[in-house]
Amino acid sequence: MAMSDTDSPNSNSDVGLQKRTLLGFFAHPGTIEDYLALTRASIEQSQQNTVLYHNLHSLYSYFTDKTLKEHYQGTTVLVDGMPLVWLMQLFRIPVTRSHRITYVDFIFPLMELARDNQWKVFHVGQKAEIQQNAMEIIRERVQGIEIDGHDGYFNQEAQHEESLAVIDQINAANSDIVLIGFGAPKQEAWLHAHRHLINASIVFTCGACMEYVAGAVKTPPRWMGRMGLEWSFRLIENPKRFAFRYLVEPVLLGAILFFNGVGNLVRGNRA
Repeated sequence: MAMSDTDSPNSNSDVGLQKRTLLGFFAHPGTIEDYLALTRASIEQSQQNTVLYHNLHSLYSYFTDKTLKEHYQGTTVLVDGMPLVWLMQLFRIPVTRSHRITYVDFIFPLMELARDNQWKVFHVGQKAEIQQNAMEIIRERVQGIEIDGHDGYFNQEAQHEESLAVIDQINAANSDIVLIGFGAPKQEAWLHAHRHLINASIVFTCGACMEYVAGAVKTPPRWMGRMGLEWSFRLIENPKRFAFRYLVEPVLLGAILFFNGVGNLVRGNRA
């Protein structure tokens, strides 16, 4: 009864990442150190990598939006959610709490790595004021970092002249690391349509990362992150925005995963 496996062709196993397939989705669980190593290898070897993420919300969207599911193909997917770690552990995939990465924890180690190697960073997303505040905080904490950006308020349609102008700006800056923060599924759709035009070796989707850096959105206490309880902090702070995401989507997602598991069993018995 194989409900999970390891796929090697696109596994990035040389930097400690393996593709794990489970109940109809895949991810590349790794530690912060693993993803820093992937960043280094991508830039130093001039290999293009695209890093998306999965948490319960993105996974629900993945199964209910056929287009979004297509956008994940051929990418590296980090695990951004303790429930996904627990699910993998349930199916005996060898992961621990350290394989759960949030950008609250990842952004500054990534910026320090860029600074230390003189790599240039470019962020696209958020309101201009929030983005500028976030970049000022990053420049203050990681002195010497080369970071620039463009807000997320432009026409994001595929090949639209405004999108192409942003890409020209990214490339003109000789960016090594690009962060795209529109939120799912917009960031994945925009990146899927334009990744081939972006020269940077590695591109990450990072959601609301810069809102947290700028303090525009409160950061849950890190002990809540370690316990997988960040959702409750966000739900209490903004119930109107997050009620469906945190109270309804997990139930629907659980049903989807259950039926995927039943389907795997049926197919296995027929084989």
